[in-house]
Amino acid sequence: MNSEVSLIAVARIIKPFGLRGEVKLHLLADLKDFLTYPEFFVKEKFFQRRLILVNVRSQGKVALFEGYASRDDAETLRGKTLYVKKEHLVQKNRVDEFYSFELEGLEVVFKEEVLGIVHRMLDFNGRWYIEIVDKKDLLIPFVRPLVRKVDWENKKIYVDLPEGYLDL
Repeated sequence: MNSEVSLIAVARIIKPFGLRGEVKLHLLADLKDFLTYPEFFVKEKFFQRRLILVNVRSQGKVALFEGYASRDDAETLRGKTLYVKKEHLVQKNRVDEFYSFELEGLEVVFKEEVLGIVHRMLDFNGRWYIEIVDKKDLLIPFVRPLVRKVDWENKKIYVDLPEGYLDL
């Protein structure tokens, strides 16, 4: 694989599921987008596989990859992160939809004061947070009442924080 290819994380493999090589997934992308990716990579050791199927069950998303036919095969993927080539990502409209990695490097502004730069986005069980590492490390939930606007043109995220939030 060409080392210049940009890979983007789209899922984490939690653990094997069943006996036929399926794995339980924690998606970092929309399911409809996930189903469009032609191939997946694992950085820790070279892995390139096509997705055969995804089932959505009450226990979560379960996937089966080409070449994985047993629980032992699936066990080798436990805890791994799945990546896709950046060129395979579904184009987003950047108004209501974008990828979390696109927010990295944007300034976070509260009441005309720059709080810092987005270091990365963190996903805690489906709840996204902006991580700012600056003068003071800060996590801000990425939810509509707190995130007022993402200004792509000026590379800024405007937030409204509750009284005392910065004092925590």
